[in-house]
Amino acid sequence: MTTNMPSLPALSRNFYEARREVLAAAGVTATPWYQLSAEERQVVDAETRIIIEALRRTQVEQEAREAVLARHRAHQGQEQPVPAAAAA
Repeated sequence: MTTNMPSLPALSRNFYEARREVLAAAGVTATPWYQLSAEERQVVDAETRIIIEALRRTQVEQEAREAVLARHRAHQGQEQPVPAAAAA
């Protein structure tokens, strides 16, 4: 599974604005994106990179889990039932 990510600036801005909306719903006021200082935007970019890395790791984990399940299912399909007379 491949996911195409938007550019870092676009993702950072949308992440920050979504975060700001959630905070506003909780009664917390946050500065609008266009009023952030360059340093504050760098912090948001760093947080966005953390989210991207978490998504990447989750994707790798999911693919590994799916591979293990596929191998398990394939192995189960190859097992032949033991006839009752042979088991006795």
